[in-house]
Amino acid sequence: MLITAFAVAGSLTKISVRFIYRHDVQTRILGEVAALTALDKDKGLDAVVRAVAQDERRPGGLEYRLAGSDGRGLSGDLPPTGAGPGWTYLDWDDQVVPGRPYQDLIIYTQPLPGHAVLTVGQDLSEESKLRHALGHMLFWCGAIGAGVGLVLSYLLGRGALRRVEGVVVAARAVAAGQMQVRAPARSALIPDDIDELGATFNRMLDEIATLVSRVRWVSTDIAHDLRTPLTHVRQKLERIKRTADGAILETAREIDRDVDELLRTFDAMLRLAEIENDASLVAKGPIDLADLTNRVIDAYRPDLEASGRRLRVSLTPALVDGDADLIAQALANLIENALRHTQAAAVIEISIETRGDGAVLSVRDDGAGIPADQREAVLQRFHRLEASRTMPGSGLGLPIVAAIAQRHGATLALDDAKPGLRVSLTFPKAYRSAPSGGAAARP
Repeated sequence: MLITAFAVAGSLTKISVRFIYRHDVQTRILGEVAALTALDKDKGLDAVVRAVAQDERRPGGLEYRLAGSDGRGLSGDLPPTGAGPGWTYLDWDDQVVPGRPYQDLIIYTQPLPGHAVLTVGQDLSEESKLRHALGHMLFWCGAIGAGVGLVLSYLLGRGALRRVEGVVVAARAVAAGQMQVRAPARSALIPDDIDELGATFNRMLDEIATLVSRVRWVSTDIAHDLRTPLTHVRQKLERIKRTADGAILETAREIDRDVDELLRTFDAMLRLAEIENDASLVAKGPIDLADLTNRVIDAYRPDLEASGRRLRVSLTPALVDGDADLIAQALANLIENALRHTQAAAVIEISIETRGDGAVLSVRDDGAGIPADQREAVLQRFHRLEASRTMPGSGLGLPIVAAIAQRHGATLALDDAKPGLRVSLTFPKAYRSAPSGGAAARP
């Protein structure tokens, strides 16, 4: 836009200069023609001949040609032009009259009373030089102005884009669940649109964070408040079981199992709230993911083998930055999930492999799996598939795994194992080489 404006301004300036210059030249020529015409009337043609010869010798003067009625030149250096009365523009080169470089020439031809013909002209080479000089000046002024404008536009635009990028990065972080992130803000005497956008965005995030925290703490408060009466109920059931027998004893045992399930659900709710809200809970440090996985597997191996399920383990040593207790809990939840949703003789595979800058911990089973359109939903609190509603469980196992993954900057993925389900946790590698020893595998 700036370059176009300079180009238009330069073109208009050159046109204006040309018009003004030629108007002045025409005024001067007409004045000279009028003076010579008057001289012819007063003193005759010979006086005009002498005046033309005298005027033509003046530096920077006009160009003349005075011809008789037969066309023969009487005075002046202009060659025959063949032009009729009035104004004529001629484009000559230096071959017309050697030594007289006529280029663009404007002439005015007028018959005199004694049948002589007077032609007065002006070489326009000075106008051409002026226009070329003006064009060069405008070009360089425009180039310098455009350069300065582009540099300023780049610097201002870069700053604006950097500020907008800060808002975009904050939005992406919030979309990933990091509700504490805010857009960068600056203190300016006169805030611009980007400042207003960032401030409005941050106010919106503050309100959303407040609402989310209220919802979370309501569920947490409910869990806290109900654990105590449920514990009292369980204690009373223990007393009933010690004195009852028959149908009453069996009913008390069923109620006790239901109370146990409720207490486990409340414990899971409290644990999930603790992981989501307490950033200091995660004590990150380099841990050997393979060694930690082996310890968790050893704890669950008796239950897996007693249930008739087969376990396959393939672990590649890998160091990750994280909290060993939380990662162990995530893996335990995944193993319990596989136990709960597979039949006897099912195969459960646990593996660790390294990919680029990450370590991938996977738990795979050959059970019924999770439909593709439900994989995002099962990561929400209390969401359970229709087929598993009659089974024990709180619907908080996978949400706890998702919260632990988020706290560690890990990626949680649920994929079709064909058949069954594969749950993968991809952790960033620790900035330390993994211990030597190669892959560890167990049958």
